[in-house]
Amino acid sequence: MIKLWDYKNSFQNNRDALSNSMRLVLAITLFILLTTPTSAINIDEGVTIPIIAAYSTMEGESGVLLNATVIVTEGNGHVFVDTQPYTQVDLQGSARMATLVASDITGIDPTRHDFYFIIEVTSPIISGPSAGAPLTVAAIADIENWQLNDGVVMTGMINPDGSIGPVGGIPYKLDAAAQHGTSLFIVPEGQINVVITENTIVRKGDIVAVEEKTIEVDLVERGQELNVEVVEAITIEDAVELFTGHEIHRSEPPIGVWSAEYLDVLRPLGRNVLDEANQLYLVAVNETTQFSSTLEIQKVLLERGQEQYDEQQYYAATNTGLFVLNNLKFILWWEEYSNTKDQDEYLNNLYQTVSLEVNQSRREVERFKEEGVKDVDGVGAAEIRVVMAEQLLADARSTETEIDYVKTLALASMRAETILWWLSLVNTDHTTDDDMLKDRAGWYVGTASSVVTYARTIISESDSMHGLSGLLDEADVSLDRAVIEYERGYYSGAIYDSLLAYVQASTAISLMGYSDVGTKIQRSADAARVSIEESRNAGIEPVLAVSAYEYADSLETPSQQIVEYNYARVLAKTTLQLTTVSNVSHSVVSATPIPLKTVCPTQTPTPTPAPQVPAEDGLDVPGFPIPSGILAVFTIAVLLKK
Repeated sequence: MIKLWDYKNSFQNNRDALSNSMRLVLAITLFILLTTPTSAINIDEGVTIPIIAAYSTMEGESGVLLNATVIVTEGNGHVFVDTQPYTQVDLQGSARMATLVASDITGIDPTRHDFYFIIEVTSPIISGPSAGAPLTVAAIADIENWQLNDGVVMTGMINPDGSIGPVGGIPYKLDAAAQHGTSLFIVPEGQINVVITENTIVRKGDIVAVEEKTIEVDLVERGQELNVEVVEAITIEDAVELFTGHEIHRSEPPIGVWSAEYLDVLRPLGRNVLDEANQLYLVAVNETTQFSSTLEIQKVLLERGQEQYDEQQYYAATNTGLFVLNNLKFILWWEEYSNTKDQDEYLNNLYQTVSLEVNQSRREVERFKEEGVKDVDGVGAAEIRVVMAEQLLADARSTETEIDYVKTLALASMRAETILWWLSLVNTDHTTDDDMLKDRAGWYVGTASSVVTYARTIISESDSMHGLSGLLDEADVSLDRAVIEYERGYYSGAIYDSLLAYVQASTAISLMGYSDVGTKIQRSADAARVSIEESRNAGIEPVLAVSAYEYADSLETPSQQIVEYNYARVLAKTTLQLTTVSNVSHSVVSATPIPLKTVCPTQTPTPTPAPQVPAEDGLDVPGFPIPSGILAVFTIAVLLKK
């Protein structure tokens, strides 16, 4: 995404190289931009909130109180951050995260609003994770037209699920807030008592040394000494109530998420996959002499898949069947490879065969879209698998052993086959406008890119990479795939892969320094069920979201569970938004999404698992309610003079 400050810096750095003709063109362009009526903003209409920062000096840690004004208007999903001087990327990332959480809490569509953050920054060394929560409070207050109470100051990082994340330097921030008449100081959950390191300069003759001493600080006691009440806020709803007096009611999550329509959509897919897997199993038993123990495991998995099907866990049954199909395909191909005389020729022919499968599936997607995108979710699932299959073909060429080569081709073949399955489940004649999808996809890709960068920046700066780097790597893979899909015109696929990248990166953020993972899992599951219910109340069955929820239920790794529950939540909201926008533009999306999941077993992996495959938004210059014609003329005069 092109930032307004990047544009200014770029222009200043390159202005000497502009020719006179280029200056004239730029001058005319600026004249048009400045004189054309756009969605003007008025800073008096926004919400100004104090933000507190801590920074290091020669004398030690200090705090400083700043002001931030947040303005939310109808628009096109842009996020404007104005600071002077330029600040670190995490402040920009905090602003982006604030827009997403505020939109989520208030129920507005972030792609149809513009957010302006005008932040007073006294030093470029000040970074911004701790400003995330107050910026979110201000955005919510402006959207709801609520006033902020005087004397309230907050510090805390905003997590994508609306929880308040831990920050540093709180005692120094409290001291600075007290100096400005603060009466209520809000800190993140679990940070009433913090440990700080204080440096003391010790002089012994001509020798000057710095001694470090660790101190535990009770912020409530420290606040009492400063006449400031210190309280914790667990969620952004808690913080909003403390700032405004308005209570945001969280909907009670329904007990279950499965519906008759969801089961009707998934039932035939689960049945077809299990039937095909059973047939291929019989072929493998009769035609192979190797992998007898592995075949026994496939038999157990097939029995488990049937149990899942009988229990109406159709998505779990589908995943189990796909995993077995992939393993059996590899076993049969490896048997053929082992028994052939010209093994090199066999591998070449196998590659060509799989390439034809992938190409045929890709052409089927293009044919399916000739008359428009019918069912964004089903088409998106197919588009993603086209790119996955192509990436697997490329990966096969770089494998070091023949067995890995065959495994990778087997997985590519399975991806190609599932493309047709997803398309076969589309059962609507409604189409979605391609231009709208392109605009949305560009916004989602840009937002995901910003969040991934933000996550990697703050996690690396906080030395919290251990245990979280895997999520960030997965986010990079999903984002890379989304970019490929967008450039190819696979806009539906780009939307869903961008959402996945956003969820993977944002989950890593929310787990920074968080110890009560069980509570985090429960909150994520509850939020997903609420979003799914909201879609159903609007007459939409979010099958894609429900399948992600079901998949999360089957996982054992806490971080992956949280990812899938969060994915289910954003999928439900996105399906609702896409459908609403399409209805407004008289181009309706299907209300029955198709499951979009990576093939993954719910049981212990077999000895022959397939390898895992790793994965612009322009900024318009806002109009201002000033005599823009005078400013335009002045700008042209300066440019032409130069």
